[in-house]
Amino acid sequence: MITLNNKKPVNIYDPAYDKLFENLQGNILKGHGRNFTSHIFLRFEENKKDKVKKWIASFANEITSCKKQIKENLAFKRDRTSGDTFIGFYISALGYSFLENFNSSEKETDFFGSMKDANISDIKPSDWESGFREDIHAMILVADDNLMLLREKEISIRKEMNGKCKIVKIENGNVIRNEDGAGVEHFGYADGISQPLFFSDEIQELETKYKDVKINFSSFFPLSQVLVEDPFLKNEEAFGSYLVFRKLEQDVDGFKAKEEKIASIVGRKTDDEKEEIGAIIVGRFEDGTPHILSHEEGIIDNLSNNFLHKNSSNGKCLFLNHIQATNQRDEASREMIMARRGIPYGIFPGEGREVGLLFMSFQSDIKKQFEATQIQANHYKDLIIGQNLPQKMNLDCFGKKGKEINVENFVKLRGGEYFFAPSIPYLKNV
Repeated sequence: MITLNNKKPVNIYDPAYDKLFENLQGNILKGHGRNFTSHIFLRFEENKKDKVKKWIASFANEITSCKKQIKENLAFKRDRTSGDTFIGFYISALGYSFLENFNSSEKETDFFGSMKDANISDIKPSDWESGFREDIHAMILVADDNLMLLREKEISIRKEMNGKCKIVKIENGNVIRNEDGAGVEHFGYADGISQPLFFSDEIQELETKYKDVKINFSSFFPLSQVLVEDPFLKNEEAFGSYLVFRKLEQDVDGFKAKEEKIASIVGRKTDDEKEEIGAIIVGRFEDGTPHILSHEEGIIDNLSNNFLHKNSSNGKCLFLNHIQATNQRDEASREMIMARRGIPYGIFPGEGREVGLLFMSFQSDIKKQFEATQIQANHYKDLIIGQNLPQKMNLDCFGKKGKEINVENFVKLRGGEYFFAPSIPYLKNV
């Protein structure tokens, strides 16, 4: 009998989990790892429910299962063989209402609802981008390392959906890497460092990496952190996960200008001194070195996640610190940890070029994980994802007592939605 509250990491070779992996969509327990993505947002056509269901049942055969993803990951580790185009399929509360003939408000226990109704200090949906303001029933994720193959698959899918679904929006993502090959977001900071791990091989790699270090944290999480039983399918081995998607526009020029202004006011003149201004705001230097461990980047090798905020006694300011606001590394914050699967969009910042992050997170409870994290970020006045910010902040954190500076939000929500990643058997039998 499979339990989601497993007390030790899952062995990918354990046959007891084979059916779970086969029924579960990929990208939930492990990121898909592709460099390019296409996010296709759909609204099912009215009065064509039977055609929509028939198309979904057929399309389910193209979805990448967790089992297939594990096999492809092992092949890549063995001989660098690239996997097939990754495909995921996610349904919103409105989408389930369309397919299952119920009012979404009647299924509160099974599905959380729409991001448009969330009480997390977001800008009002009427100010979102067109497309996101509309009703969205589903999202398809297409990902590949080969951009041409991705576009070919996207075109093929659009032809399949013709007459059954309306495409309300398409968002494209692309991985950005620094000179060391690490994935970064547009502000230039290494991204995706603190992630929950579920598999024993990942935990073993981590333990080998830290073999001579006393570990201050645990990256192992039970499956219950992100998985729930599929609410619309009575099958003991069919699970899914709640998905949050948010398009977050980043004001790179504004962030860097504020960094420069604060540096000027507090007397930071060298590049390294200016770099620490951003590290205080983010909580890490651009290479991932936590500010709580060092005043400089790059001197703490292989320790990018080995710290506890509560053990800080070195006088560093944690107010406005993004990584503390989203993960205080206590038991309460541990319950809020999500599996983040976001990807940047836009190639580089510049006049007329919008850039940002296509944020995606999987969790077992949107309210207790994503929304609780967002509310905490608002409480801590996080300049990166906080929405409810003061007009001014003091510069005590930067060593200049009594000085204040205007506050801007350098990340703007452009739209998004809540989804559920259903089990593959549900989709095949919809």
